[in-house]
Amino acid sequence: MDCNTAEDMVPRFISHSLSYKELEEFLHHIDTCESCRDELETMYIVDRVIRHLDKEEKDTRSDFQSLLMEDIERSREKLRRMRFLRTAGRLAVYLIVALVTGVIFYFLILQ
Repeated sequence: MDCNTAEDMVPRFISHSLSYKELEEFLHHIDTCESCRDELETMYIVDRVIRHLDKEEKDTRSDFQSLLMEDIERSREKLRRMRFLRTAGRLAVYLIVALVTGVIFYFLILQ
């Protein structure tokens, strides 16, 4: 991912509207690109200050950097859950295919 793409994704990260794949690539990029991470931090703080001033934000803390870190960690946890579910789904499909193959083998070959 290049920096322009990552910077375009910042508002969608803040609004939690990135797809799974986009979120994965975005988090990887901000882990490796200090400039984009700074851009994310700046836009996040601006967004939170505006929400705070508009009183839309329930969390009244003013430590916006730690709020951002919590948001990033929640996003990472979401990715971990999605990876687990995706792996579990693949395993279920493999087990079903193996079971069906075994039943077919049993009835066609062994009978």
